Amino acid sequence: MPENFVNDEWASFEQLAWVDPRTTSGDWRVAKDFSGLPAWIVKSVGGTTQHWAGASLRFQEHEWKAKSTYGNVQGASLLDWPIDAEEMDPYYTKAEDKLGVTRTGGREGLPGCNNYKVFEAGAKKLGYKEVHTGRMAINSKERDGELACQQTGFCFQGCKWGAKWSAGYRDIPAGEATGNLEVREKSHVARILHNDAGKITGVEYFDSEGNLQMQKARVVCVAGNSFESPRMLLNSASSMFPDGLANSSGQVGRNYMRHMTGSVYGIFDKPVKMWRGTTMASIIQDESRHDPSRGFVGGYELEPLALGLPFMAAFLDPGGWGREFTTALDGYENMAGMWIVGEDMPQETNRVTLNHDVKDQHGLSVVNVHFDDHPNDIAMRNHAYKQGAAVYDAVGATRTFPTPPYPSTHNLGTNRMSANARDGVVNKWGRTHDIPNLYISDGSVFTTGASENPTLTIVALAIRQADHLASEMSTGNL
Repeated sequence: MPENFVNDEWASFEQLAWVDPRTTSGDWRVAKDFSGLPAWIVKSVGGTTQHWAGASLRFQEHEWKAKSTYGNVQGASLLDWPIDAEEMDPYYTKAEDKLGVTRTGGREGLPGCNNYKVFEAGAKKLGYKEVHTGRMAINSKERDGELACQQTGFCFQGCKWGAKWSAGYRDIPAGEATGNLEVREKSHVARILHNDAGKITGVEYFDSEGNLQMQKARVVCVAGNSFESPRMLLNSASSMFPDGLANSSGQVGRNYMRHMTGSVYGIFDKPVKMWRGTTMASIIQDESRHDPSRGFVGGYELEPLALGLPFMAAFLDPGGWGREFTTALDGYENMAGMWIVGEDMPQETNRVTLNHDVKDQHGLSVVNVHFDDHPNDIAMRNHAYKQGAAVYDAVGATRTFPTPPYPSTHNLGTNRMSANARDGVVNKWGRTHDIPNLYISDGSVFTTGASENPTLTIVALAIRQADHLASEMSTGNL
């Protein structure tokens, strides 16, 4: 619950983060510097909606059809989504109303903090037009008895005020209140079970005391993020499904995306105190267009970001405790920061596989996460570094510096949605192509990543899937 969150970066990380073992490979910086932590996701009731920043943006129309729009990009496994912007529009509206997204449905935007004011001034000097305090799932005013944002600045540590939407303290308590939802906390699914006909019958799970239990089910919906969902399917292999559940295509675990990311910091001659205010409440969207003249396909966004000193010391330049690093930290009070988030290219070789040599506390094989940057990702990142620095230079930065990607990012793909069963894992409803009563309900179904923060789309897809499930169950198809 909100009152239990801790406004301290390392203490909060220990409270929320999924720190079960994982391994990594590939040429990405994270494998080198944070090999046991390929991503910061949350192991708590409510999942990563506890830790997310709240940015809630719709995909652009062309991003649903990346293969058709971008053409054949060498080395990329691009595919069009089997759904489009028009079909998703009503579900986006439902999601925005549910999350209370600012600048939608007549809801006001959040106020701009100092970090935003520096960001906005530089953006406008460069001629950027699409600059504002963002569409955020954070209350700008009191709403339905919920507090407005108190501008504390610890959005990633869980919102102590409950002003930011999280399934953990909004939807789950509301579901429990209906009497139709039971949450079994501190449980860990071991495998998904099926009968001789190949239909799902339930799940085996370890309860809070480590005892193996079985829960029967008419339908199973998997929502464990882009690592744990494919891991569950792969760890559920059987004689009927020797390569794992829903994996006749061999696509389970493939096409892992994490967005093209990086960050840029600027140091000024006067204090900014970037840590004050909502962490990511603002955006420059001008670069999110598709414009191949820049040297890459797809686009990216720039969003203010403030790290506290503990995280800044860890992530600014790991292993580089020289004068350049220490003088940067000396300028912390006068520092402004932004995060880059852009569409990365899906690649079949970027994938999650089981590492049978490493087991978790329950004796289950953990995942290895393999990732290599695509040349398009690198070209986009270099362009974004240049533009981010230009934003700060335009308003008098005395120094700017880019930083490489952090382990905290958006995990997408690995059970991708496809029109044809051979190309992916689930159909347009998130139902697995192979098994009619097994669904995937998280960001692992993303066919491509788009340039926007993904949570609004995950929620909109979940609402749409729930409507479909209700219809299928009421008509007896499930």
